[in-house]
Amino acid sequence: MPRTTVDNQNGMIVINWLLAGDVTIQYQVHRDLIDSDQTTVKKLQERIASEGWGARYLALQNANGHWGRGYYQPKWTSTHYTLQDLKNLGLPAANLQARASVFMILDHCHEQDGGINYFPQHQVSDVCLGGMVLDFGAWFQPGHPTLDSIIDFLLNTQMADGG
Repeated sequence: MPRTTVDNQNGMIVINWLLAGDVTIQYQVHRDLIDSDQTTVKKLQERIASEGWGARYLALQNANGHWGRGYYQPKWTSTHYTLQDLKNLGLPAANLQARASVFMILDHCHEQDGGINYFPQHQVSDVCLGGMVLDFGAWFQPGHPTLDSIIDFLLNTQMADGG
């Protein structure tokens, strides 16, 4: 989709307000809303790991590679959701902290059925979690062989409600 340049005064007021915010917002504005060159966009993205929200998220990672208490505890501050947030904020895909945590998930939580299972007491992988892991996994660990297995699991799994 081609980018457009904001050309009205109200639009520029909003754009300027957004550009005064966190570097993650600046990056997304330059990437998605205004006609910025790729060099500017890339430079902003590279700052996400060392400034603002991105740096804060990364600083909260535990020594064991997790955020929160583990893969999915507590839910919204867990490793799973933090990785999803970091991807959505635009953290560069090559970030070693995020890549290592994604690798940990793909290595430790990949089940024989092909999906992702954070809960050993469950017999079957979770479709929803698998889809989200596929999303951030493809960003931080593109080409990882487990991703193909997750795709196959998702395509071959139908929920009891038909979904």
